[in-house]
Amino acid sequence: MPKKATTDHGEIIHFAGRLRLFPVASRADAAQVRLASRDDVKESEVRVGWPAYFRPFIDRRLVFLYDETGGQAVTRAEADAAMAQQPAGPAGAASTAS
Repeated sequence: MPKKATTDHGEIIHFAGRLRLFPVASRADAAQVRLASRDDVKESEVRVGWPAYFRPFIDRRLVFLYDETGGQAVTRAEADAAMAQQPAGPAGAASTAS
């Protein structure tokens, strides 16, 4: 599955909904956010709303790197490096969305 990178909040929310995921943050550091399923929430995490989830994206200029099985918030440099490692698409370039 090719990875995609996006900063579009609607696309991230749609992705989470398809996989039945919701935003959580670390109790110790609200800037440490991720998407989790009901069975995946840790004791050290609390469920948060979408505005709290997206705050680190804005403050730290993160992007969401994902494929059909999961995703994570990463820096743009990390996303670019991960996408450069995947096979090129049919037109000879990696598939991206922003």
